[in-house]
Amino acid sequence: MKKGSTLKAQKKIAKKGTRNKSRNNSSTNSQKNSTEKKSAQKKNHNVDPDRLELTKSEIIEFCDRVLKKWQQDPAKNARNIPAMLAVRTSVFFSDETSLKAIWSEIISWVYQLLYQNAQAQARKEGQEWAQVFSKIKNDR
Repeated sequence: MKKGSTLKAQKKIAKKGTRNKSRNNSSTNSQKNSTEKKSAQKKNHNVDPDRLELTKSEIIEFCDRVLKKWQQDPAKNARNIPAMLAVRTSVFFSDETSLKAIWSEIISWVYQLLYQNAQAQARKEGQEWAQVFSKIKNDR
């Protein structure tokens, strides 16, 4: 065999080995990615945006932050402060089970209100999508 042909053969073998390694790596990577995607899907499969996962203390902390903000201008928020104090007090005295049931309904209700509010604004501005959604709702 000639020197040149031996060198070419060695290069071919080296390239083939590299291709096989990269193929194996890419198949391993794709298996790893699909496994990660499946586990993420399993985690996300159980996500319920209406289910409350916050703790009682986290909700109370939220109420406290709102109260602190409103107390910076107590004259402007004279009606809001007592109402938030009532919310905070009701959260404080509720047991975890009741709290989760009540706040899950509140969260669901807020989503519905946001949707209805967006539709009302869009109808007021004459946007087509709101009219279409209203017709769909009325045709049911």
